[in-house]
Amino acid sequence: MALPAVSPRQLEYLVAIAETGGITAAAARCHVSQSAVSLAVAELERALQVRLVLRGSRRGTRLTPAGAQVVTDARKVLGALSELAAGARSLGQDLDGGLTVGCYAPIAPFHLPAAIAGFRQAQPQVEIQFTEGTLPEVQRDLLDGRCELAFLYLQNLQPGIEYAVLHDRPPAVLLPPDHRLARRRSVALAELASEPLVLLDVAPSEHYFRAVFEAAGLEMRPAYRAGSVELARALVARGIGYSLAVQRPRVDLSYEGLPLVTRPLKDVVPTTPVVLGWAAGGRLTRRGEAFLKFCRKTF
Repeated sequence: MALPAVSPRQLEYLVAIAETGGITAAAARCHVSQSAVSLAVAELERALQVRLVLRGSRRGTRLTPAGAQVVTDARKVLGALSELAAGARSLGQDLDGGLTVGCYAPIAPFHLPAAIAGFRQAQPQVEIQFTEGTLPEVQRDLLDGRCELAFLYLQNLQPGIEYAVLHDRPPAVLLPPDHRLARRRSVALAELASEPLVLLDVAPSEHYFRAVFEAAGLEMRPAYRAGSVELARALVARGIGYSLAVQRPRVDLSYEGLPLVTRPLKDVVPTTPVVLGWAAGGRLTRRGEAFLKFCRKTF
């Protein structure tokens, strides 16, 4: 089978265009001239016999649908070449190179700092970068090759993502310290049905918390919607309502330094395990395998 005459340099320039938004910015990132980037992309288009980039003064530079797919595949090829080079240099000894990890934003403070600091100590020669976003955004980053591994909840996972479960815990109730139920060992959702709910609303958290209420035989009616864990906690600490949380800081204080209490739920409700996911259909790099092993042990 004849292989297309494609070079890593051409793929690198195309990925740079996709990530920077234009040929000029891509050239600056790659430390080459604009003409070098344009020529490389033109050569790549001829080799693949498909238009990859649309160039226009009114709408700027943008990828065609074929170009977007080639970028996804190019990231995988470049990653494999990086792994090949790292393996050849190390000859089976230490790891080196870069690793990008994604994370669902609400759980990032509970996982990324410990994972990055601990793995850096264990493998100081690996450079870790990270991205964060909503669950759909982080999964797109995985499938598009922008990150190799990602911390996710086991909710609404897209086809093509494999995962390993890191830990699982039930949700808890957050209450102001002077709440009538604050001294209870555990709290039933029915006891809070008439009170304002502060919902952590970062996709797809609403879907999960609605399932929690349904399991308790109740309808979820949020009075307030918070876009971050800390905003939800601050509202609770101010006595504005109660909330539910899966991840819980070790310190029961809001950003304002006001106390709040955390109580287990009496109700038997669904859980949402935290997993480390990766794109199916290929092997993890040695760096990725080492990071997965480290996270399984740590979390």
